[in-house]
Amino acid sequence: MNSTPPRGFIASLVKPLGWPLTLLLGAALAAAVGAAIGFGPKALAVNSATTPKQVASTAPAPKPKDAGLAAAYLAGRHAETNSEGDTAVEFYNRVIELDPENQSLLQNAYFLAAQTGDFKTALPAARRAYDAQPRRGMAPVLLAIEHFKKGEYDKALPYLAKTGGQTLNSFAMPVLRAWALAPTVPAETAISELDPLKTFQDTADLHAAMSGLLNEFYGRKDAAAAQYDMLAIKIGQGRFSTLRLTAEGYHRLGQDAKLKGLFDGFRATHGTSPTLDAYMATIPSQPVKKITPAQGMSEALFGAAELLLMNDPNDLRAQVATAYAQTALYLNPDLEIAQRFVGSTLAARGRYEDSNAVLGTLKTGSPGYLDVRMQIADNYMRMKRTDESVTVLQDLLKEKPEWTDAHAALGDMLRNDKKYDQAVNAYNNAIKFAPQGASAWAIYYSRGIAHERNKKWDEAEKDFRKALELRPNDPNVLNYLGYSYLDRGEKLKEARDLIESAYKQRPNDGYIIDSFGWALYMNGEFEAAVQNLEKAVESTPADGTINEHLGDAYWKVGRRNEARFQWERALLSADMEEPQRASLRTKLERGLAAK
Repeated sequence: MNSTPPRGFIASLVKPLGWPLTLLLGAALAAAVGAAIGFGPKALAVNSATTPKQVASTAPAPKPKDAGLAAAYLAGRHAETNSEGDTAVEFYNRVIELDPENQSLLQNAYFLAAQTGDFKTALPAARRAYDAQPRRGMAPVLLAIEHFKKGEYDKALPYLAKTGGQTLNSFAMPVLRAWALAPTVPAETAISELDPLKTFQDTADLHAAMSGLLNEFYGRKDAAAAQYDMLAIKIGQGRFSTLRLTAEGYHRLGQDAKLKGLFDGFRATHGTSPTLDAYMATIPSQPVKKITPAQGMSEALFGAAELLLMNDPNDLRAQVATAYAQTALYLNPDLEIAQRFVGSTLAARGRYEDSNAVLGTLKTGSPGYLDVRMQIADNYMRMKRTDESVTVLQDLLKEKPEWTDAHAALGDMLRNDKKYDQAVNAYNNAIKFAPQGASAWAIYYSRGIAHERNKKWDEAEKDFRKALELRPNDPNVLNYLGYSYLDRGEKLKEARDLIESAYKQRPNDGYIIDSFGWALYMNGEFEAAVQNLEKAVESTPADGTINEHLGDAYWKVGRRNEARFQWERALLSADMEEPQRASLRTKLERGLAAK
């Protein structure tokens, strides 16, 4: 039996860092979708665990110009594949210089440049792409926004009028056209452009928010207030962005008396954060200014960006959403929520350096500043730059020493760095300042993990029991506690019951399937163990302990060659500690001792 701890727990179990904007994104980019939207060929991410086989090329040797073109193109594709947007844009610009008629590269160049906020590059490339293919991609949106920024509203609308069809741009057209019309047409005409948003539940809030803003723009205060009231009624189910628009709308309309009820309704469901606290404190003191067309359009662009990631998020949608949010910032550089959205979306796509570059420019004292620093700390942790992550969190706690989430996050960072005593101290502080009640379960669970890894089982068991008291039947806690009992060879009946409870809730979780299979193994049910452990390996093939468990089960049912194959495979795991490696080498040499 090895001493590997239970796997499958979430690294940060407290409220997600930067909670108003945390996103969960799919990793795959569908080539067919990329072709449909018209952004040109997109490089698919290559699994870092595999290497493409090299094949001999039968193509003729390139001419000097062709060689330079190919080199720049391949370098651009490589940078794009590795999410290095700025570098990819540089190489694609070089390719365009060598091959100015290449429409696919023009599409890629302006699209990537828009994602990085480089509109000096994006706009000329979008112009050239639009001239060749007016209805393709995001070029008409970018060109319309450029005219909007200059106040040339009559020149913006024709670009948007030509954009439609079944693309990832079409969903945004109602709000963009409404604001493009607003400076030059009667209220009813512009607001009627939003009517398609009434049809779908997911777009109802965006319809109300944009209707409120447009009615404000036209001076129709009662109609605007009615839209904000509709949002306020269901604010507990709303997003932070909806809360912000509603609160700021009330303030501009002189209805600050409604703010307390609005904030209380949101906080009752979502809890609080420094960002929410800061907005609550600052909105009543904001200067009252009339909504401008540029501000309205920037809010429309940001609303479109959010909407893209509400359902079926994937990497392509994240790219388009990032481009829309960057365009919103281009129109309104003070739109802090869009800046945070870009940073969080980049982080969700694994572009942690780029995320920190964007988030690091947020002004000190901005409402979202403290939550953004938490996101930056999380990014450093994911880049395995623990010291920098810890420094950011320690500085945060100097500013806000009673912030439970920051103490808990610091504990997670230190635990991941195997500084278990320090992690426990951080969790102690988190528990000290945590609100009394069920929400503290995750901190007890995390502290229990730190105790268990520090070989202080009695303290760990108490914390796991406390976590289950506060959150009965949580599958993560059930699995961790049950597997710990198995690993220690004690309370095997209870261990199996705990794991079975977790398995019933998450029958497709590879780590929980492994625990269930291992419980069967410990009970001598080797054939059933093999069936479950094979499923676990299929679900989570790179985990060394799961492969080792399957090897052990194979040995017990007489499948000796397959057992050795699984043990050898387990040794390839990068995160395995030396005692477990030594145990595996012994198994490979001697097999399992007969009992």
